[in-house]
Amino acid sequence: MHPKLCLCLASLLSLLSLNVSAEYKTSGQMTQEEYQKVSESSAEYNECLNEFAMSQLQSQPDPRVIADHAMKECATHLQGLYDFLLLGNYPPESMKRFVSSISNKSANKLLSNVMRYKASQSQQ
Repeated sequence: MHPKLCLCLASLLSLLSLNVSAEYKTSGQMTQEEYQKVSESSAEYNECLNEFAMSQLQSQPDPRVIADHAMKECATHLQGLYDFLLLGNYPPESMKRFVSSISNKSANKLLSNVMRYKASQSQQ
């Protein structure tokens, strides 16, 4: 075999044999700053949901619609958290599920509170 061809093939094979997969951090490796950001973003999201829901209680009779619109209105808080975590080298799919779980828990709590409020108003 021609020496230049052998050198070229050897270089190509060594490049292909490198394991160049992205190494992501796990949630167990979160820094204190990252935990703080998660906590702050969750609190901001909950506050936004509650404020939006309060503004809609008198004009919207359906609690599900209130919760749905509140989630859409406040999504930017969680999008900022998601982007922050991606910059911290966490896996995108895992962080999407993580942020989604924050959203779902908050929305369920909001929906419960709005339904309780609506029920108390209808009894008066």
